[in-house]
Amino acid sequence: MKRVILISVILLASILCPAQKLKLGFQASPQLSWMESSSNGILNMKCGLGIRYGLEADILMFGVPRYSLNTGIYVSNLSFKARYVLDNNLVINNVTLNNPVDIQFKMNYLEIPLDLKLCTDQFYRFTYYGQFGLSNLINIGAKAYSSDNNLDGTSASESIGFYNLGLLLGIGAKYDIGGNTALNFGLQYTNYFLDATTIKNLDEKTTINSARLVIGIMF
Repeated sequence: MKRVILISVILLASILCPAQKLKLGFQASPQLSWMESSSNGILNMKCGLGIRYGLEADILMFGVPRYSLNTGIYVSNLSFKARYVLDNNLVINNVTLNNPVDIQFKMNYLEIPLDLKLCTDQFYRFTYYGQFGLSNLINIGAKAYSSDNNLDGTSASESIGFYNLGLLLGIGAKYDIGGNTALNFGLQYTNYFLDATTIKNLDEKTTINSARLVIGIMF
């Protein structure tokens, strides 16, 4: 995990260093996540509550504050609870589970978004923006809990894909509180494309969706 974080920091620094003008900030944003499966025998039972926190960066484009390349490095907690009603028993980490069974996955990712942020002019200290682009997830840890108690916080990193990529859409507003400091609020939705799970005896695709309330401060 330390190696993944180090590589991500170096990658982010390589993006930020050539930038002549940038704004940095911090976020601690609560979020909901849920799953969808291509199999009729796998159902989303409960949305998961988590948080995304870390460093945000706006790299100004063309020297114009209204257009920026938005990126950052975050720890993102995603989770979902799914019911597996299958023809064969499910096996995770060499543990055979009952059928049917409910499994809750709790996942920690390193998230590195890369999107365009388009801002309005300032109105009464408020600047409004929209953003769209891509978000990258790198798996740094996962646990699983099953309704039959055969999995009780068991490490499930091998059953969760190492990398995922999603489409990020968002709207928000920044409130100028003086100087170069602004409060940042918004809503973001991310639809991930790749299969989130890598359970060996399952031939299906599970995708994750997330919606978050952005809460942060920019300097």
